Amino acid sequence: MIQSVPQQVASLPAGSHRVGLHPRTRFALLLVAPALLVVAAVYLYPAALTLVFSVAEVDLATFGVDRFVGFQHYLRVLRDPTLQAVAGRSVYFGGLVALLTLVLGFAIALLLSRPFIGRGLLRVVVLLPWAVPPVVSGVLWGQIYAAEYGFLNGFLRALGGEGRTIWLGEPTQALHALIIAEAWRAMPLSALFLLAGLQTLPDGIYEAAALDGAGVLRRFRDMTLPLMMPIALPVLIFQFVAASKAFDVIYVLTRGGPGNGTTTLNYLVYQQAFERLEFGPASATAYTLTILTLLVIGVFVFLRWRLGVRSGETAA
Repeated sequence: MIQSVPQQVASLPAGSHRVGLHPRTRFALLLVAPALLVVAAVYLYPAALTLVFSVAEVDLATFGVDRFVGFQHYLRVLRDPTLQAVAGRSVYFGGLVALLTLVLGFAIALLLSRPFIGRGLLRVVVLLPWAVPPVVSGVLWGQIYAAEYGFLNGFLRALGGEGRTIWLGEPTQALHALIIAEAWRAMPLSALFLLAGLQTLPDGIYEAAALDGAGVLRRFRDMTLPLMMPIALPVLIFQFVAASKAFDVIYVLTRGGPGNGTTTLNYLVYQQAFERLEFGPASATAYTLTILTLLVIGVFVFLRWRLGVRSGETAA
């Protein structure tokens, strides 16, 4: 005799119909468990340990907490004029690199979105800087900036100039030289994302605008830019975060000098931890960099929201 569903459930052994995870869900969790353990070991544990070290003095013999000092390391970052200058330099470095990669990447993406002979080859060539390891990129730019035999001075001499500039010998000049080197390496990724965004834009609106007499510049200003903003903002944020973590190009080209004119917060963490063995202050500096990065990201998101309100995309 066929039993009804309630009768079948009632006839099951006690506890066998408890609500729980589906077997497939449990199997999926079992499959991703090794990856989760690796993530926890590689990211979560160091992050938690760094947080503990940021409020403590570290015993170098045992690499453990000697004593807790509260927020003294953070207060030192806030009060030290040198560290404040480094923090401002980090924001300037990251912001300018992100802006350069966005502008140059957008220009290259616009070029590569048009059909022409050799476009496929040019797309491959544009991606080459991104494929170059950061240390190799630093060595390459070191050869370009070299005072005696560098390509840049040689090019200036070929044009009739003196070509004797020491590009990495003055703090402000060296900082901008590093910005150019880092932007060159990061630019292809921006171009790749922006090119993908351009290819999703509908052609019909451009054809209608052209029939209405809108020129190229007007179509770019009133159509392309607003439609690309949802893609440009994440690219800008990603590049800022990546530039804030820049280390290789600084280490290879300037080691934070001249003086500390090219030292960023990320490079300062290295100096404090591995040159001075000040793991407590280094941990506080690392979390200061994290907080500063989140604040700048918040500013970017707020500006995007304000632009959306003004254009009527978002309700105020």
